[in-house]
Amino acid sequence: QGFSGFGSAAVIMVGSMFVLGAAMVRTGAAEALGATLFRACAHSEILLQTAVLIVTTLCSTIINDTTVVLVFLPIVVAICKERNLSPSRYLLCVAYGSLLGGQWTLIGTRSNIIVSDYLSQQAGVGLGFFDFTPVAVMVFLAALGYFLLLGRRFLPKAGEVESAEDTLAREYLTEVLVTPQSAIVGRSLDQLAWSRRSDLTVVALIRGQQRIPAANWLKLLPGDILIMQGPVPTIGDLLKSSDFQLKEEVKMDHQTLRSVDLVTVEALLAPHSDYLGNTLGQMDFSREYGFTVMGISRHGKTIRERPMATPLQYGDSLLLLGHVARIERLERDPNLFLVGHRPFSGLGNRKAVLTLLLLLGVVVTAVTGVLNPAISMPLAAMLALLLRCIKVKDAYKVVDWQAVVTVAGMIPFGYALEKTGAAGALAQTIVGVMAGFGPLAVMAALLAFAVLLTQLIENAAVAIILAPVAFQIAKETGVDPKPFMVGLAICVSAAFCTPVAHESTILVMGPGRYRFRHYLQVGGVLALLTWLIVSLITPLVWPFGP
Repeated sequence: QGFSGFGSAAVIMVGSMFVLGAAMVRTGAAEALGATLFRACAHSEILLQTAVLIVTTLCSTIINDTTVVLVFLPIVVAICKERNLSPSRYLLCVAYGSLLGGQWTLIGTRSNIIVSDYLSQQAGVGLGFFDFTPVAVMVFLAALGYFLLLGRRFLPKAGEVESAEDTLAREYLTEVLVTPQSAIVGRSLDQLAWSRRSDLTVVALIRGQQRIPAANWLKLLPGDILIMQGPVPTIGDLLKSSDFQLKEEVKMDHQTLRSVDLVTVEALLAPHSDYLGNTLGQMDFSREYGFTVMGISRHGKTIRERPMATPLQYGDSLLLLGHVARIERLERDPNLFLVGHRPFSGLGNRKAVLTLLLLLGVVVTAVTGVLNPAISMPLAAMLALLLRCIKVKDAYKVVDWQAVVTVAGMIPFGYALEKTGAAGALAQTIVGVMAGFGPLAVMAALLAFAVLLTQLIENAAVAIILAPVAFQIAKETGVDPKPFMVGLAICVSAAFCTPVAHESTILVMGPGRYRFRHYLQVGGVLALLTWLIVSLITPLVWPFGP
């Protein structure tokens, strides 16, 4: 019985959830859902905050909450840098949106799956895919209203971001080619939308053998080469743009750019590297390693020559693009030190649509009752692998095995609470103390304890500990356990008050320059609102009894 958790449907669903979420990231589906909207709303702080909250909440209903933060954190940081905004005004929206969205559906967060699985073990029927949604939507609307009217005033007005990843801060110099088919042919630089971005600098223009300083009146001709400087995400946007062709892109065919396993790699030149003194034009990374050089960075110094014609020096950083499977070979090159790498979402990837259709299939089959989510989720994860929306090797890497093992190990602990009588004894004590107050007061007291506990302990662990207690309290009170279980699942996701409450809140702390008080000031009211609304609304949606 102690190891029975590893055969639980909850564990299989949690693992499948990580794979499907990673497929959303690898194919660029998640980024496509939000990046365009964020840029359209970036002219207004309150509008961008609203867009970030809504998009991250909706994405988190079908993607693991932590994955949502990992996807949208660099996107929001890049847009803030592009528009000269303060990331601290938006990143907490990403964290809170991921937590609020996790409350909506069965697969929104693993604590929902755990509570449903326990109820299924005890009552024969678990919670439905959208059983949480009516109450969770009310919580979200209240949270959105509070945040826009009052909560946003407590956010810090910090300036530049202190990114956890140096890749967001380092700027690279690259060359882009104006193709004959480009829509920008005949336009001057001041008419070019790219030249107005604060995160991108047009350094010079190469026309034939002539180098021309960047001037607003210059009209672009086919074959012109623009030397541009910007951070990693911006260079990636240039590669995907139909306006330009990266000078080195001739080594990356169109099919390659649609791949789901591309990564950008930052590599520093070693002190005695054989590449020192060579130019990028003389180096053939594509033939030797399967990587294309996208740009060069020389911190603290200005590069006067063309990037492709610049002799390399010790300490130069190269931005490379290639397949993730080839990183190991690159790591063995003694001439380079790899600083880090990150996924590069494919160009116009049709597999993004396939991934979205698979997730839609999980939702539709759950709503119609055709398939139980315990079957449809692993089935969708397997189809994502077979359709190559994510590779098998990557699937093993993206699963948070610590979380899976924790859930599998803690599930028997919940059973132990029941079998030893500990949950029943605690339930009898609570019901005895609250005798005469009715089931609503008993449930409200339990949910208040859940909200407090989830600020200190990971929500999945809180769900495992309190699910048996909630079920036994419902039995002792003589009411339907469903409102207790739904309310508990939503409240254990209200980890808004402390940075250590959840991975989502920890991830944004450094880049957003947040302190403990910011979580308490903004999240304290959110947690209180969650408890109040869940306590009052849940019995109306799911009555205690006939």
